[in-house]
Amino acid sequence: MGAPAQAPLSAPQPFTERGYCPAAAVGGAEPPPFTAFQFRGRLEGPDWRRLSAVDVGRVCREGDVAALQEHLEHVTFCSAERERCPHCQAPADPLLLKLLRLAQLCTEYLLHSQEYLSAQLRGLEDALRDALAQRDRLGEEVARRVQEVKALKEECRRRKKMIGTQQMMLEARASYHQCQLCEKAFMNYSFLQSHMQRRHPEESQIEQKRKAKTDKLQDEIDKLKEQLQLTKSQLEAEQQANMVRFSKVMGTI
Repeated sequence: MGAPAQAPLSAPQPFTERGYCPAAAVGGAEPPPFTAFQFRGRLEGPDWRRLSAVDVGRVCREGDVAALQEHLEHVTFCSAERERCPHCQAPADPLLLKLLRLAQLCTEYLLHSQEYLSAQLRGLEDALRDALAQRDRLGEEVARRVQEVKALKEECRRRKKMIGTQQMMLEARASYHQCQLCEKAFMNYSFLQSHMQRRHPEESQIEQKRKAKTDKLQDEIDKLKEQLQLTKSQLEAEQQANMVRFSKVMGTI
């Protein structure tokens, strides 16, 4: 004879005696229990008149979950321990009472599990909404900065064209180079440039400031794009992790 078959290891239960402990938290930082859980007492007897009006066959055939929902609370939390046969007054069969009791406890367990999972889902949905709102805000900021850079580049192109035209006009004059902001003229272009920097520094500095501002805005846009991509990657990773954790929780029920 071969070695006796070993009994299968029991799967870890998601509920402790007092609270809900997701299986995904095993080995890591265990989150606090959802609620203190313990089975409710059952004192009220069954409402036989109400139960006798239920056509169980029809409910099964038609999948009438509304009828089940109507009687869920009463059936789950009623007590049949003191019920007796109306004809012989004999107590109910203990095995049938045990079967009913186990079914009630299982239903109560599932109701508590459903409430916990619904709360978890609401929390994940709130986190997802916050992440999406942050992504949208970053996208709007990037779009605004892009428009600013586009406007500055257009202004730079216009001024470069104007400066190029002025340079061509100055170069066309073989005898002298005249300042466009005053009446002074110079023998060569280098003297004119020195004059512009010395007598008209504002005009020459405007172009330098615009270029510096454009470069700064471009750097900010690049940083915002990197932050947006990082947020998107973190969001996708978090969604994947939440789906895996949710699947594990569902698998323990």
